[in-house]
This record gives sequence, C-alpha cells and structure tokens, in this order.
Amino acid sequence: MPATALDCDHRRHGHRKIPTERFSGEIINGDCIQMYDGLPIATNKMPIEERKSIPHHLLGGIPLRERPWQVATFRQNAVKVVEEIHSRGNLPILVGGTHYYIQSLLFRDAILGGVTQDLVSEQPLEHTWPILKASKEEMLEELRKVDPVMAARWHPNDQRKIKRSLEIYLTTGKRASDIYDQQQKQRTGGHLRQLESTFQKGTSGEENHNATFNTNSPLLFDTLIFWTHVDSNILNPRLDARVDAMISNGLISEVQSMFSYLREMESEGQEVDQTSGIWAAIGYKQFLPYILASQATDTDSDNVIDTNKLEKLRQEGIERIRIETRQCARGQIKWIRNVLLRTLEEDHLDKTLYLLNATDSCVHLCTDHSVSHDVAGIFLRGDTLPPPREISNVAEQLLVAKQKGDFYARYCNFCNKTLMTETQWTGHVKSKKHLNAVTPRKDWRSFYPRIP
Repeated sequence: MPATALDCDHRRHGHRKIPTERFSGEIINGDCIQMYDGLPIATNKMPIEERKSIPHHLLGGIPLRERPWQVATFRQNAVKVVEEIHSRGNLPILVGGTHYYIQSLLFRDAILGGVTQDLVSEQPLEHTWPILKASKEEMLEELRKVDPVMAARWHPNDQRKIKRSLEIYLTTGKRASDIYDQQQKQRTGGHLRQLESTFQKGTSGEENHNATFNTNSPLLFDTLIFWTHVDSNILNPRLDARVDAMISNGLISEVQSMFSYLREMESEGQEVDQTSGIWAAIGYKQFLPYILASQATDTDSDNVIDTNKLEKLRQEGIERIRIETRQCARGQIKWIRNVLLRTLEEDHLDKTLYLLNATDSCVHLCTDHSVSHDVAGIFLRGDTLPPPREISNVAEQLLVAKQKGDFYARYCNFCNKTLMTETQWTGHVKSKKHLNAVTPRKDWRSFYPRIP
C-alpha cells in the first residue's frame, strides 16, 4: 500500500512536526470529537487561517443532527480520503488524536482493547436489542452472562467498552473474548513479516509516496509514526494555559449555544445521546451545572442564585476541564507505550515509531523538526531508517514497551471500590484506608472497668 505518516500530538501541545509543505502533505484529522460541527473552542479545532492553505480532511463537517460515527464509519471514510490523497500524488498525514480511531486505520485487523471494531454494525441497534439502551449496570450483568471474560476485563463504570462488547456478541453471535483470542494466535503464529522487507526502494532516488507495502503486513498502509512528546512537568502547565485561553476566547458562550441547540432538538422530539459524538467533548458537560443555574436565575425571579454560588460553579467547571484534559493526555501517552508500541514490537514494526521531543520549545523543537525532515525523507525514498531509540536520550528511555499486564476487575466489598490490575489490588489491600475498613473497631470503653 502507499505511504502514510502519523503524528501523535497530545492535545495539540506542540507544533506540527511533520514537514507537511515539503512533502506535499494533506492532513487527516484523527480526533473523533473534532470531526463534528460545533464547539470549535472546546474541541480546539485548528482555525482556517492557521492551516497555511494545507488541505485538512475530516475536520468538522459532520452535522450535529447526524447519528454519531462509530469507529468503522471513521475507518471507511478515512481510507477513502487516503486513497484520494494518494491519487493526487500527495502524502496523507494522520494527526491526533483518539487512540482507537488511529489504531483502526493503522492495522488491517485492529484489536482495540479486545474488541474488533469492523464487526460492529453501523445500523442503529437499540431498537433490535433494547438492552443496549439500558443502564451500564444492566448491560454489565448481561455481558457477564454471555461473555464473562470480557465482563471481567472492563471497569463497571466503562459504559462504552461494556456496550461495545455486548454489541459484538449480539450482532455476530460470537463472544468478543473468543475473537480476541483468535486474533492473538494469528498475530503470534508466524504470519508476521520483518519490517526490512516491506519497503521498495525507489530507483530514481526521488521521494516515493507510492511505495508498495507488503500485503501480508499487519499495517494497512506503509506508515511512519511520530510521537510528539512533552515532559509532564512542562505539559501540565501548557494544558492549563490552554484551558485558560479557551475561557478567554468564549468557551462558556459556546457551551450555552450548544445547550440551547440541544433543548431545541429535544423539543422537536429528537433523541440525543449525550454520551457520544460532540456532546462528549471536554468543556461541554463540565459547564452544564453553571449553565443550568444561570438559566434558572434568568427565567425565574423567585429562584435567584447567589452570585458567589454561580462563580463557584464556574470555577468548579474550569477545574474539572483542567483535570480531565490532563487525564486525556496521560491516557494518550499510556496508549502509545502500553498498546501501540507493544503491538508494533510484537509485529517487528517498532522501527516505524519515532519520538520528537517538544519539551523545550526553544531548543528541542528546532532540532527535532530537522529530525522529522530527515526521517520522513529517508522513509519516502525507501532507504534504511535509523534506529528510533538512537535519535535522542529521551527516545532511548521512552521507546520501550511496558510489559503487558492482565486486566480484570476485582471488587473490594469493604471499600466499595473496583481495581483493574494485580498491582492495583496489591497496593489497595495494603493501604491505610483498606486496613482501617477491614479492622474491627475497638470499643475503648471495654478497656475500663464499669462503674456501678
């Protein structure tokens, strides 16, 4: 297959590192929230004036009234866009974003947390199987009956994964756990190919965007991956500053407009799933308590809320956005190290992932920008790529896949808490909170003689 590049930039904390203009690149958005119309501030869509006339695809354009996309929908549309870009002789550059969307486009037979997205039907399923509209507790109970292995794998609060596992069983008649095991055996059964045999070197020495990739490769396209990394001590303040900028640029007014539009759709009898699509964007639901309180004050003179309470709700919304933004960035980093890098190593494709250090925007940015130029040029010419871990000391430290752990839910009755790994469970049972919960309370009065 023709060549494709991927830039993993966590919450757009760094500048674009792939030399787009030099290699006639076109951007494909890989963030599932940025694909929808609405909330340009909350979703941090790149403004048109900053795109430098570079074509951007799948960035906005999905109407708010359209049913939210599933991963299979994204993959189908993204593959079509990639093929169109290749037909123009240009380089597709996937930027983002949402890890399970990215992985679905990277691998032919994507295993996404034990779930094969291609098996999920694109038709509305809730009318056929009402259980899919039930609460997460009811869906988990049903999943325990039909696929106890997957039920034990997910946290009880992870409604999205619970529902997806249940959908796979209902639509295919096969348990997601069985599909996962079968694909794992295929991946380790000797069907993988070495990366060195995948490149066709161009005879003219010119950049070759159409280098054919081994059709037996696990990768869907001949892909080069850049991980734009920032140290957490620097990243967190940058993310906080980004949230402050969003507030200054009118995020609250944007959320108010979206909430009014939601009320309009509901008044028309249109059911809106606020757990997916644009409605799941960080920055929307966090401000809803403030928006509701503000509107109640405006419409009901007898229900006036104290100004200090309104400001408290506003500040709580800002803080929740900051926390969830940092959590999202950490989740992306964990996916790269725990899933993407490990999968590439298992398939002998780890030489396709390069780390670009954007911690110091004044020093490493310039250095690593030239690195991305050089590596991208070598990749497109089909020459031998330099070892990714030898690019920098940071790359040597971080481009090591973490050992795969077994995930299964264990519930502590004493503390009313669910733990997902053996390490978490061991740490919990040794914690002061747990020990206090399991130790019977002493009645100190029994140590003293009773006075008649």
